[in-house]
Amino acid sequence: MSLLLIVGAAPIQAAKYKTIKGGVKNGGTVSGRIIFEGTAPSPVELKVNKDNDACGTNRPSEELLVDKNGGIANAVVSIIGVKKGKKWNLPKKFKYDQKNCRFIPHVMLVRPSAGGKVMNSDAVGHNFHTVSKGIYNINKKIKPNASMKVKKKKIKKSGTIRVKCDLHTWMGGWWIVAKTPYTKLTDGTGNFSIGDIPPGTYQLKVWQEKLGEVEQALVIKSGETQEITVKMSL
Repeated sequence: MSLLLIVGAAPIQAAKYKTIKGGVKNGGTVSGRIIFEGTAPSPVELKVNKDNDACGTNRPSEELLVDKNGGIANAVVSIIGVKKGKKWNLPKKFKYDQKNCRFIPHVMLVRPSAGGKVMNSDAVGHNFHTVSKGIYNINKKIKPNASMKVKKKKIKKSGTIRVKCDLHTWMGGWWIVAKTPYTKLTDGTGNFSIGDIPPGTYQLKVWQEKLGEVEQALVIKSGETQEITVKMSL
């Protein structure tokens, strides 16, 4: 059984990571799939009990999305222990939306010190509320068809940020502030690929909001690609 993540866990400083001038030479790649072990539960139905003209009707939860072949979407795969390597491929500016009373995307990767915009594309107001351990905490109303700015360098630490709306309690999402560029989200079939990893011994960590975290040892060899499958369960 996987370990459950505690949202209040201490954030990790990201300042120590450095990029290699000229890029990583003869790095390795790890590709694979994150799958659910056993029979996945049916999605929980979320009760949409307010502002139905703007928000719509009841909908399935996005907290655990498993395809017909067991692939888990929106799992966060990280290579732990890389001190220096490739340049950041996450943008310095991000956009995060609230549309049909849903956070889009449900899980978003963010680089440290990034800034951006939180939009409200709905015809009703939202209360944008983040919960984290000293990473980025805000509780602010956003009017219909308006937006809120997130200033650069406000998000300085890596870790998890839970996102919610106190006015529409079924709404939920996550911001994952990456420690290094060696962090990826799985796609809708549970697949991922991380390249340009300097040769060495690391830990591969997988986080999923409902299933928690799992880790396993990872040895990267120069110029080689590893294919791995990671199983998670309730």
